Amino acid sequence: MRVKRFVGENVTDTMGKIKRELGPEAVILQTRQIKEGGFLGFFAKTKVEITAAVDDKLQVNNPPEENNYAVKHDDIKRAYEAYREKEIEFAKEKSDKEIVPPSEEKTTHTNSELQEMHTILKEIKGHITRREEVSPSVPEPLEKWIKFLTQRGVSKELSTSIINTLNDNLAEDDWQNHDIVFTSIKKQVIMACTNTEIIRPKKTKALVVALVGPTGVGKTTTIGKLAAGFSIIERRKVALITADTYRVAAVEQLKTFGEIIGVPVEVVMTPDSLQEAIDRHRDKELVFIDTAGRSPHHDLHMSELEAFLEKGKPDLTMLVMSVTTNLPDQLLVFERFREISTHLILTKLDESFSTGSLLDLIIKTNLPVAYLTNGQNVPDDIDAATPEKLTHCVIGEERPNV
Repeated sequence: MRVKRFVGENVTDTMGKIKRELGPEAVILQTRQIKEGGFLGFFAKTKVEITAAVDDKLQVNNPPEENNYAVKHDDIKRAYEAYREKEIEFAKEKSDKEIVPPSEEKTTHTNSELQEMHTILKEIKGHITRREEVSPSVPEPLEKWIKFLTQRGVSKELSTSIINTLNDNLAEDDWQNHDIVFTSIKKQVIMACTNTEIIRPKKTKALVVALVGPTGVGKTTTIGKLAAGFSIIERRKVALITADTYRVAAVEQLKTFGEIIGVPVEVVMTPDSLQEAIDRHRDKELVFIDTAGRSPHHDLHMSELEAFLEKGKPDLTMLVMSVTTNLPDQLLVFERFREISTHLILTKLDESFSTGSLLDLIIKTNLPVAYLTNGQNVPDDIDAATPEKLTHCVIGEERPNV
């Protein structure tokens, strides 16, 4: 199979390049705006990127109408939403023409773009329907393993991908051998979870670490566990700074905690005072910054957080996320915190019955996982993330009776 990335000024231009080089039987793997990323960004002002593939055998033996675009229903839904947004935008421009009359050329171009988009989406949707009718299913002995993974919390899409890979790599005689199948799944999950990295302080300079994330994920408890672990167990010189002035009780709790473990705690109200507090603790090996929980939907609060981080300039900014949050919401949170995050900390593993969803999160965010928390006890209920521990969270330790 040949896979190639195509870039054009718009969808029609890019699709034309695909058809000319790969032929009409080409399969669309991904379409997105280069500037913003994501899928099917047809109306971006930046260029359009489409990744396409063609099976050389199908190209020779099959007529074009039997080939299908490998695009998912969710992508089509998002594309239609973008299409509708463009229609609304165009309608608004049309209604405002008495104030700022659009040029005839611009109106014609926008109308043409909408028509092209509508045509392409209808074509892709038709191909999806035909593909679903003819696509081969997972062998019956392996279907139960997809069910096992989805029950663990892994998405259906990723579960199917794992089992399809297993199907390609295992002999048919091994499909009924549960030990072999489970071992193969475990190897795939471990490979997907290799991106881990813990905090490594240096004696030469203070390492500044900020914890960020939405409300209720356990940032303050986690920062207490980290501070206690490094201070008491590793005998490091640690300081705590909290910018979470929205919760008075949490601030007092952190101050009391700092006194118990012998770690200085400072409360800051402004970005400038944060910078000053960090400067006062340059003699420490580790400086932890606790931030207020921020709703990803609240632009003002996110701007305040970004202002603090811009002044504090932490070496590491760890996005704390609870595995009890459903995957779609986790991904929305990540998108909002993406630009300021360097690592992940996954919390509340003890409260979830479907911790397998963290595999989707790890793959989709592509951020190194630093720590896992599984309870309220300080400093005990926190572990450094490793591929083996993450794999245990995803599929369990014992082979299931599928």
